[in-house]
Amino acid sequence: MRGERELLAKLQEILRSKSAEAQLKYAPLLNTGGEILRIVEGVQPPSDGHLGFLRIVRECFRFLQTDYDFSIADEQPTSIRFSSGAVYVKLEHSRDPWLSCLFGPELPKKKHFSMYDLLFLNRDERYRTLPEKLAMNSESEVETWFKFLADLFRQYGHEVLSNEPGVFERLAKAQAERDEEYKQEMERLGGWPKPGA
Repeated sequence: MRGERELLAKLQEILRSKSAEAQLKYAPLLNTGGEILRIVEGVQPPSDGHLGFLRIVRECFRFLQTDYDFSIADEQPTSIRFSSGAVYVKLEHSRDPWLSCLFGPELPKKKHFSMYDLLFLNRDERYRTLPEKLAMNSESEVETWFKFLADLFRQYGHEVLSNEPGVFERLAKAQAERDEEYKQEMERLGGWPKPGA
């Protein structure tokens, strides 16, 4: 909310330097925005997160803290970020499976991987059958998905979570191979333009 209020204050300041006509036109919009922010500010998000997301993820991924010495680095009603200092795991209440779980080395900051990459690296064919969109409309659906992700990390994630030497290079290679496979499949199906076409 603080960031939104700062943005609103900047917009109001900019508007004061505009013409009287612009002020008449846009001031009511900014006033309405301010009212909405005041209402939202009074709403307390549930301590368990949206549809129990935080409680469910804390339970399913407790092993990150007990077995791998991760701690919770950031927590919002729809996302949680664990970090060991060297590796992060970010989980998000999202209908997009790819966005629901990203992980990677803390440095470089922009490097991230998904469960697709971990499955591909381990030659687990489930990377081909993950849903395109998730049903995340109930606590049960949230729990089913994040329990599935936690089980995958337990099965394949030890090297990643332990930050073993070379693991992220192997994941980057697997990611590039999977991307190339996807591109070739799209070309075969006619959904991707062929190079030079």
